[in-house]
Amino acid sequence: MKRCYECFKEFDDSFSVCPNCGRVYSNKPEEPIHLFPGTVLAGRYILGRAVGAGGFGIVYRAWDTKLETIVAVKEFFVSRLMTRAVGVKDVIVSNKSKVEYEYRKERFLAEARNMAKFGTHRSIPNVFEFFEENNTAYIVMELLEGSTLGDYLKEHGNKVDVGFALLIANEVGKALKSLHKHKIIHRDVAPDNIYICTGKEIRIKLMDLGAAKLADSTDDVIDIILKPGYSPAEQYDNSKNIGPWTDIYALGATLYFMLTGVKPDESTNRKIKDEVVPPRELNSSISENLSNAIMKAMAIETHMRFKNVDEFLNAINGDKKVIPLAKEKRNRRVKRAMAVLASCLILVVGGTFGYDMYYQKKSAEDLKPAEITVWFSVSEDSDEETAMNSIKEDFEETFPNVTITLKAISEDEYEEEITKALAEDNLPTLFESTGLSESILNSAIDLDNVIQSEQFQDALFVDDYYEYYTNTKQVPLAIEVPVAYVITSGYTESEYGEDLFSSLSDFGSDTNIAYDSRYESLLSMNFSLDGLADISEFMNNEENTSPVLLSSTMIINEVRTTLSYYEKTYVYPDSETIYCSYTYEWSIGDGSEDEVAAAERLLSWMMGNVYQSMLMISECSDGQIPVNATSFESKIQSKELQPIEDIYTKFAFRKERD
Repeated sequence: MKRCYECFKEFDDSFSVCPNCGRVYSNKPEEPIHLFPGTVLAGRYILGRAVGAGGFGIVYRAWDTKLETIVAVKEFFVSRLMTRAVGVKDVIVSNKSKVEYEYRKERFLAEARNMAKFGTHRSIPNVFEFFEENNTAYIVMELLEGSTLGDYLKEHGNKVDVGFALLIANEVGKALKSLHKHKIIHRDVAPDNIYICTGKEIRIKLMDLGAAKLADSTDDVIDIILKPGYSPAEQYDNSKNIGPWTDIYALGATLYFMLTGVKPDESTNRKIKDEVVPPRELNSSISENLSNAIMKAMAIETHMRFKNVDEFLNAINGDKKVIPLAKEKRNRRVKRAMAVLASCLILVVGGTFGYDMYYQKKSAEDLKPAEITVWFSVSEDSDEETAMNSIKEDFEETFPNVTITLKAISEDEYEEEITKALAEDNLPTLFESTGLSESILNSAIDLDNVIQSEQFQDALFVDDYYEYYTNTKQVPLAIEVPVAYVITSGYTESEYGEDLFSSLSDFGSDTNIAYDSRYESLLSMNFSLDGLADISEFMNNEENTSPVLLSSTMIINEVRTTLSYYEKTYVYPDSETIYCSYTYEWSIGDGSEDEVAAAERLLSWMMGNVYQSMLMISECSDGQIPVNATSFESKIQSKELQPIEDIYTKFAFRKERD
């Protein structure tokens, strides 16, 4: 009689094929380093064929002669550290590899001990025994039939439906929750380490605890375990800053891949430029809340992720509402700004507060000698020139090697003057570029240094910068928001709300609503403009026929001064997404290296509280809403802009509606 090394049933020696399972009989290993089928370990386990191999081991089917059942036996075997002669059980380890070999073997046994703690857990493989033999080590565990999630995805077009993806994520999450309770961090969650077991019911198993690490371990050695696309940034630097957040990132990335078929970019690349789009943009069947939850789990910054697995599971199952990650970052920045304001009795409008807090420590970093020109447009009643002169004086005092020449040009003549300068190959070093032609902008330099500056990174609303601009040749210092101007005579506030409205119908179905064609792009992303009247029907003191105007916050002063005869107010839209526009944009023309460096520093300065406190809190700033968090918080404290505090997290920035 001989034994089949697939089903382990015995059959007559004369047969070459197992009559029970139909497998051709063979007692030869498929690879020279594999143990021969029929090898007995621990006097109990008869090995069959090898069914898998990885970086740290070989997995065999085996027959447990005591329990008379098929099990899996995992042998510790690292091919770069050890080898085996054909037909010999003992492994061979070279002298130079012995130290690492002993370390790796101990880690292998630690995996067994970790798994053995969770023998009854539905989503972690059950370990029956582990031991050392043949100069190596072995783990005996339940044999799983099925395939890895990675293989399953390859067979199904790299995507699964939302329901199945959530089933997998929930089962893996439960396994992680148990690991984390015992302060064990898996560190290697990825499709290749998630097993889909087939049988009477589908079961999901989280495999390979070989990379697992105690969260509070004081070991000096921490292996770098990486799965590009699934490993968060903290795993790339041999950092001990790992924790539940590390596994949450990996599970979020795995769920992202399951639902979109797109593996996320490596986290190290995302730290430089994050181009991972929300999964809902790739798969419309994903709910917005689920999409937000996945992006939060995959946040580059560890503090932005979910605190624990329970929070993540509640979010993906719809039991916890999650706002978009970009909005949450804005909330946090505003809260920080409010905390700063609360600690100060007064905000010095002249900018000394911002100067003391930031620029004083920068004053020692003198720029090299440079003379730069700064051009900007001014309206008739604007005090921008006064503010720019203050900026010039403060900057030159801080950086005495830099000389700034300002040129204020009327709005009507501004583009003509810039175009003329371009034709003469003499663009100013720094210039306001809102609304200028593509030919002018194409002649400006890329603003990568400004975009990477501390002021830009800390600014509000700029998360959508790369979606909005086709290049990096403009930096916005403010935003504009859609708004409805309302003549209040004959209206009651309850018809449209005191500060906010939800739809145009709030103003009455028979109301003649006008819109401002100067801001058609902004307005059309938020409202249907079909059948609306021209702005002239609203902006008319004597023959006004429209009591409501849809426009931008940019014309607050224009409405105030033009409609002097009427009582009026303005209210903001309140919907799931409010599309806004960047405005008050600036660019840098060509120049010497030192001139460009000075212009970049000045433009970064202008994004800080110093400049924005000077200009954008003044009465002549119209409705420009600053991107600096501290200035923004000060601005919304005014009666007119205060309602923005309730809706700014819904702001989005795209030039065309999806």
